[in-house]
Amino acid sequence: MTELSRRGRAAYWVVAVLAWAGVAATLIITAFDGYAPPTYHEEGLFAGAAHGWAGAPERLINCLSYFTELSNIMVAIISTLLARRGRVGVWGRATHLCALMMITVTAIVYALLIAPYEVLSGFALVTNPLQHIVVPAAFVAAAALAGPRGGITWATLGRALLIPVAWVAYTLVRGSFAHQYPYGFVNVWRIGYAQVAMNIVAILIGALLFMALFAGADWLIRKASRR
Repeated sequence: MTELSRRGRAAYWVVAVLAWAGVAATLIITAFDGYAPPTYHEEGLFAGAAHGWAGAPERLINCLSYFTELSNIMVAIISTLLARRGRVGVWGRATHLCALMMITVTAIVYALLIAPYEVLSGFALVTNPLQHIVVPAAFVAAAALAGPRGGITWATLGRALLIPVAWVAYTLVRGSFAHQYPYGFVNVWRIGYAQVAMNIVAILIGALLFMALFAGADWLIRKASRR
């Protein structure tokens, strides 16, 4: 793997600041019950936390259980490591690839399936675009322009899938007790385990395709730079 240049590390500092700012702001606003309630609620999805401090723990756990929040935290962590060290090891390379895939999925799903129907208000006017648009664009741009380059093998792809798989397992296990889920495609209460299983398989295949695409792009960039 190549080591990042000084400009590359600076670029990741910018991404880290943006990502940590989005995560911190979202968690603080959630704890203080600062977000407006949704105008529409699907049965079986997160809802019902008490207002005020009484519901703060449940709201925070729900917030951290969203794929969006996890992907932004992943971006914040790996960007900080790259900005400080300039390079990462085998597991760090897998984490970077995983974060790249997760934040890209977050942005695409939001743009295509959520944004056209969502009406934002209050604090969400700032934190929502920050986590769904600004951070994804900044991280993908940093990865494309600065690296890291190389170090992607079949084993890397397998390691990169561990966190999404762990998120799926956590979501289903917690949902079986709380009877609430973060998204409709894993809402067992409404669509059942069979449909959820098919959705998860399709998503994991899509995740592999995204990571393969990023690996191919990395190979092309390295080949072009050698020329």
